[in-house]
Amino acid sequence: MKVAFVSLRADEPLAYGVMALTASLRQSGHEVALVQANDIATVAADAKTRTADVVAMSATTGLHRIYLAWTHRLRKAFPDKLIVMGGPHPTFFPEVLGQAPLDGVCIGEGEESFPEFLELAAADFPRIPAGWRIRRDRGHGPVERGSERGPVRDIDALPSPAFDIFYDADPHYRKEPNKSFLATRGCPYRCSYCFNRNLNERNRKFGPLLRARDPERLCDDIVAVRERWGMKLCWFLDANFTANLPWVESFAATYRRRVNAPVFCKLRPERATERVVRLLVDLGCTGVGVGIESGSERVRRDILCRPAGDDEILTGCRRLKAAGIRIMSFSMLGIPGATLEDELRTVALNVACGVDLAAATILQPYPGTAIAAWAEANGHFDGNYDRLGYSYFDPSPFRFPSARARDRVTNLQRLFSYAVEFPEVRRHIRWLIEREPNRLYHFLFKTRQTRGIRQGFYRAFARRPPVDAGTAEHLLRACRDLRL
Repeated sequence: MKVAFVSLRADEPLAYGVMALTASLRQSGHEVALVQANDIATVAADAKTRTADVVAMSATTGLHRIYLAWTHRLRKAFPDKLIVMGGPHPTFFPEVLGQAPLDGVCIGEGEESFPEFLELAAADFPRIPAGWRIRRDRGHGPVERGSERGPVRDIDALPSPAFDIFYDADPHYRKEPNKSFLATRGCPYRCSYCFNRNLNERNRKFGPLLRARDPERLCDDIVAVRERWGMKLCWFLDANFTANLPWVESFAATYRRRVNAPVFCKLRPERATERVVRLLVDLGCTGVGVGIESGSERVRRDILCRPAGDDEILTGCRRLKAAGIRIMSFSMLGIPGATLEDELRTVALNVACGVDLAAATILQPYPGTAIAAWAEANGHFDGNYDRLGYSYFDPSPFRFPSARARDRVTNLQRLFSYAVEFPEVRRHIRWLIEREPNRLYHFLFKTRQTRGIRQGFYRAFARRPPVDAGTAEHLLRACRDLRL
């Protein structure tokens, strides 16, 4: 069959799932194309869409609304095509199948189940593929459920991702100095806001939660990408790159021998032990992403299920900065139960950790997460996932005591990075966040975020000189700036 993946045009090729699915579909004899555009008219007019037998979309919550609207238009334009959806939203909210004339939704990883779906579809579904829900009659029949399907156990048995689906298609993607890879799958932690907690509970019976690529196989892919499209920095998309330390040790030795390029990866700051930091240095790591999330120990422990203390986070960041490794931090604002003082203390903890780029999001109660269920049960959220924004930078869908309280959170998110970087902004932040949300604040946020990542991290080709950061005194000074 001919399969067309259709999506909104992305600034960068981070859709690793599409690359992996394309490779598996090609291995099964299917022809795959990618169509990216910002409107459905362009998608529908593209020759690759018009000639496809199957149109596939990968949806996150929020963006699913756009793809549902696209589904209605595609069904009218192409009544005989199969139209399917996968990705995080249908995995955790498979009821989306009833919201548009979709032929099926894929639940979980699709490298094994999508080829099976196409094989059974060609035979008019003598049985329902495991890991799928379908509707016959071109998306108008009753919902039929396949059996539960676990994740791919041996990820080395899968073909190498089809990097060409992005890099051959667009020179903009090729010219970026960083290229993205996924080394491991799974995360052992139980953060209330993250989908991995739900996945762990669902998949535990199928085997180990953490799965990792063979170091040699992974380096084969990295070397092949570098030779064909160029690469100066290896960007790992893994949720928690250092969760399996024996694997990291093995991979670091292989990577140094075969690739020896700078690396960016993500880890929990409290897990940045002396051993971990040494491993990162040996690997050639020049930048990391760490989840600080909240400056309140109470909020982290009781609401986010992140029980690390301030001292653990400070110590981990101090080690990273002493090793010359850049830090991009991830924090959340608009957490139900957090006060304005808690939110400002998040600024202070980021300052004390000496982060190089502070990225703050606004918490979204994504379906299937523990915090969504908790927020609904406690009256913070009405359970309507269609109210969620397209990204986690959009205004909060939670109930606030007042519109002004919501506006403060929106403004603080827009100015968060500046408050972390500049003492003068910190000292005036309480006044600044009392303004009406405005386009200037939004512009400042977008500019800082884009330039900070592209200039500070995509081009982090060498470690920096050691920096003194991450002490209790640093935290105290930042709190004083914020009048905490």
